[in-house]
Amino acid sequence: MSRGWNVPGSRRLKAIALAGVLALTGVLPASMAQSKQAHAATDTLYIGWPLAPQTFDPPGAPDNPSIWVLVNIYDQLLRTANDGVTLQPDLATSWNISKDGTVYTFHLRHGVTFHNGAPLTAEDVKFTLDRARQPSEEWSFILGAVKRVDVVDTYTLKVTLLYPWAPFLSDVAFFGSGVYPEAYFKKVGAKYMAQHPIGTGPYMLEAYKNGSMTRLKKNPNYFLASRFPMQHVEFDVIPSDSTRLLEVESGQLDVDDVLAPNLVTAINTSQGAKAQILPSTKITYLQPSHKITPFGDVNVRQAINHAIDRAAIVKAVYKGYATPANSFLAKGAIDWDPNLPAPSFDLALARQYLAKSSVPHGFNMTLDLGAGNLEQQQISVIFQSEMKQIGINVTIKTMDPTTLATANQSMKFSMINQYWTNDIPDPDELVAYSVDYSNPSVRAYYTQYNNPTLVKLVHEGESTRDPAARQKIYYQIQQIFAQQVPFFYLTYTPFINGVSNHAHGFGQNPLGYFVLQGVTKS
Repeated sequence: MSRGWNVPGSRRLKAIALAGVLALTGVLPASMAQSKQAHAATDTLYIGWPLAPQTFDPPGAPDNPSIWVLVNIYDQLLRTANDGVTLQPDLATSWNISKDGTVYTFHLRHGVTFHNGAPLTAEDVKFTLDRARQPSEEWSFILGAVKRVDVVDTYTLKVTLLYPWAPFLSDVAFFGSGVYPEAYFKKVGAKYMAQHPIGTGPYMLEAYKNGSMTRLKKNPNYFLASRFPMQHVEFDVIPSDSTRLLEVESGQLDVDDVLAPNLVTAINTSQGAKAQILPSTKITYLQPSHKITPFGDVNVRQAINHAIDRAAIVKAVYKGYATPANSFLAKGAIDWDPNLPAPSFDLALARQYLAKSSVPHGFNMTLDLGAGNLEQQQISVIFQSEMKQIGINVTIKTMDPTTLATANQSMKFSMINQYWTNDIPDPDELVAYSVDYSNPSVRAYYTQYNNPTLVKLVHEGESTRDPAARQKIYYQIQQIFAQQVPFFYLTYTPFINGVSNHAHGFGQNPLGYFVLQGVTKS
């Protein structure tokens, strides 16, 4: 998903960060007392990134760092495979679907225990799904078709839907459907569990220092534990691109999870690490609030759309490691329309649209930007320069990322620089999130764009089971989106990692989830 709105906390030496955590917990495992260099050479994978997780509560996760950590702590009924498209058994080993597509019966894996030793039962899964679909939860729309969840026996669960719901198997592979023990949650509550997670996944939380470090340790009782050689995985917050590069080249880090495109050549000429460029579902956007004048005017939006030089952004910001986006759906994703042309860079056409708009002589606008994000800063400066050519004066307002996140989610912003990565293979998550105004928690990706035709098509896509018919619906949605431009899709970008020569087998699937199975270090 998008919204990497985390606070890039100040960088501390890892030993100091660990000491801070241990001072809070009063616990000092012997393994953590070793020097980082000695420990890193054996059983710990160190990953550097610029932002910290906000929460470890599955239905409450609003950002990629939270999601990409918690999917290693929790399991779901199904899991997305490393290709980012195929669904695999996880806590459910098999399932049956009624002929009318409204009843799903899941058969759970036997002998699974939570990190606290409690056995997994169907009651835990029912509780998890029931909580995740409560209207108060941000991602409740994912399970919006669920009528009820019933426990058949200890290892059998039946889910009845209000109507046929094509993306349902993808929905129970969604990170927000991660399973935790009912008794534990009822004892400690959501706020406590958000910082002290208990799941059944391959790793469990060992230590956490907000804004600095998240450390996981291997779950020895995981049902596929033998496939995870790393005993520990540590995520270190390092806001500086150049610092992460130096640390991965020197072996202090094993992975730089967000290697800047302009550093690819540098790392590939180093002796200690190489760039890893992987397919992704990442899309960059500029999103206006339709409650701010004049963004409710489609002619204004089309003027902006054709004044953006996407090829220039690809060259200047991504050094050629990206392509101009032709849709708001991810390139290569299920039901993405490859035949839709990318918006043209055409200043004459942009001026024609503006002349027909409510502000024919141009206007002043604000672009809200989170501090510390070089990629978004570069895009914003390019956008500011391009808009000036058609009489739109852009003021870039830089603010603390947490403040910006609050403004975004409360829908009190002007225009925002944003990105998205898919969380499930099915297109419904992004489509519903982006254009379904009937979802009050997000109101069309916080833009408050309301198009009843699109809302109707979203619901048709969700209830249509025939793949060819669904594709036709999603193609139509993308075509209407291109005509109406609720917000501006810019680029498709790959995942670019810097990986130490000592780390082997690490990767990310197109959703961004880390491939930790089989990772070793030499």
